[in-house]
Amino acid sequence: MPYVRDKTHRAACRHLLGLSHNDLHPVLDRSGRIVLGTADQGQQAFQAMLHTCLFSRDREHPLDRMEGRSFPDLLLYFGGLSSRPDRLVLRLSCAARIARFLLPTQRTNDDGTIELTGLPGLRLESVGKRCLVLRHLPTGSCLELLDTSGHLGRWDLALLDEPFERQLLKNAPLLTPTETNLAHYWTPVACTPLRSALLTRAYLWWSCWGHEGTTTPAHRPDGRYCVRWANGRTTDEIGVLLTDSPIAITGSTYTPPAARGDRGGTAPG
Repeated sequence: MPYVRDKTHRAACRHLLGLSHNDLHPVLDRSGRIVLGTADQGQQAFQAMLHTCLFSRDREHPLDRMEGRSFPDLLLYFGGLSSRPDRLVLRLSCAARIARFLLPTQRTNDDGTIELTGLPGLRLESVGKRCLVLRHLPTGSCLELLDTSGHLGRWDLALLDEPFERQLLKNAPLLTPTETNLAHYWTPVACTPLRSALLTRAYLWWSCWGHEGTTTPAHRPDGRYCVRWANGRTTDEIGVLLTDSPIAITGSTYTPPAARGDRGGTAPG
């Protein structure tokens, strides 16, 4: 029966992505189908950029220059993720502190070069009792950081005004010249929709402690984007979940490894 099937799919979706009952409702369309992605190209472009950052190796991403935590370290605060048609919602402890690391800052070095850290083009749009809404200027996309403690920490909020010898761009109305020169990070390419979809399903990796998931250059001749991980589900298990499960990426296909030591591949339809 359709109702029983939908109920089973929803339960599987909640389990695979670590969603609560309240989290599941926003990812259902009017017909009750589960929708984990977004058709908005700007939102896709931003989410693809964010996936690249969060799955980077420690300090290897060119934008990962902030003192203290690195991009991958931010997952230590991770509590959940929910994709909405108009935004991406991350549930985190210390949400304001995370915003401090994601919002761009820049510093002029002694040789005159400008070093930018954080996500270029990201701005602080609003601050609520327990959430911060960030807007990415060039793509118009939205990122909401929801604090799992129920309220934003006063000390963490104070960090949003602390320059740390850098120029904080949280309220800059326009892109700086340095940010404009970094447009290649959010410019759409062929694998952008797939990278965006991988981010909305990132709990498949993040649910395993010490997963060590990172992005690397693709090794398959027809590949452009590669994710490697040390712990958790096998390549075949991930491939099947991404192509033939309640959380499958619509139209995607999975090619199993051709031989021992090879890597499987998932491609959009």
